[in-house]
Amino acid sequence: MNLNMHNETQLERFLDEKGLEYMPFDPMRAPKIFKQLKIPHSSTQKIIQIIGTNGKGSTGRFLSLMLYKLGIKVGHFSSPHLLCLSERFWKNGANLSREALNEAFLALDSIAESQLEQASYFEVLTFLAFSVFSDCEVLVLEAGLGGEFDSTTTCVQAELSLFTSIGLDHQEFLGDTLEQIATTKLNAMSKRAILGFQSDKDVDKIVRIAKEIAKEKNTQLKILEEIPFQITQFIKMKNYPNYQAQNLALAYNGLLVLKEILEKEQESLHKILKEFSLNSLLESLPPLDLQGRMQRLSSNIYLDVAHNVNAAQVLVKQLKNEDFSQNKCVLVYNSYSDKNPRAVLSIFLPIIKRVEILEISNARIMEKAQLEQILQELNIEFKDFKRVNPQENYLVCGSFSVVAEFLTHFLDNKIIWIGK
Repeated sequence: MNLNMHNETQLERFLDEKGLEYMPFDPMRAPKIFKQLKIPHSSTQKIIQIIGTNGKGSTGRFLSLMLYKLGIKVGHFSSPHLLCLSERFWKNGANLSREALNEAFLALDSIAESQLEQASYFEVLTFLAFSVFSDCEVLVLEAGLGGEFDSTTTCVQAELSLFTSIGLDHQEFLGDTLEQIATTKLNAMSKRAILGFQSDKDVDKIVRIAKEIAKEKNTQLKILEEIPFQITQFIKMKNYPNYQAQNLALAYNGLLVLKEILEKEQESLHKILKEFSLNSLLESLPPLDLQGRMQRLSSNIYLDVAHNVNAAQVLVKQLKNEDFSQNKCVLVYNSYSDKNPRAVLSIFLPIIKRVEILEISNARIMEKAQLEQILQELNIEFKDFKRVNPQENYLVCGSFSVVAEFLTHFLDNKIIWIGK
């Protein structure tokens, strides 16, 4: 659904005026504002925080879907969104309505209008998540781009931290090296934590840092090394991309640790969690309802929100297993300036015949001339994206903005299909 079809709510106008989603980290800003908002909070609510570079959305949603099917009231806060802000706020099986979010925002705004003016775009949404999910028994809270200084970390204390794959991204905020980025993210570790699967070349380094921080924080850390056979088979049966097995395995292990946490604290919820097996859980698990994760939009179009080197490597590995990869695809692409498009495009080289640049109106998108220069230096054929040829295969990626722009045009029937 195209948001432009609707009149903007006051929340949406407020966020539009803020501009960029993230501001430089100020670990004192969010908790100070959060305290003044006095958002009701259940002392028994369990918070599970999802932190990492890639796979946070899918991991959080898999976990939320499992909890929902088990009959537990659950909220899932994720970011960013593709078409509508509501995508970030999933509660008990469905996204909240724009109207419900606006109503919750107005309630917060009436309490501390001047304070919300000082908050960043993402911090406002974090406060909103605490408000609309206040009655949930479990809150699955996805960190923004950081870890220890993220508003999802500084405002509340999670009972459990799940770490997805960690790689180079958002260096302007998190640091120039993998060690710096991993340290910033892993420093958000709570008293129980699970480290998910890492890329082969980075795993030793990240495991070492995770163990050091766990020792400092006296954290009970679990490091995943194997994916249960049932999960691997489930992913194949559902035709999900292979990498989703890692995300589902991390989510499932999170559920097991939550069961341990609840065993001594909440008898009613623990009783629910005692009654499941992995097989029964997978049999009843609803479809993963996130767009842009190796999403097959039609027989010849894939969408993926991959936007950094690690995500590109995983995506290329997956596409080499797909039937349409026998013929190279057209890459519909654009990139933010800070996403190392040269390295990303170098990874895509073996599977693409040319790049078609999808123009995006976004302050973070790199200058077109710069992108064209990179493509020339890599000897990649390119042109502007105008239309889809049903005789060719297409991969649309590079950022959430690229996928959102393509989806908007596709859903609004603005894409011209040659030969139709």
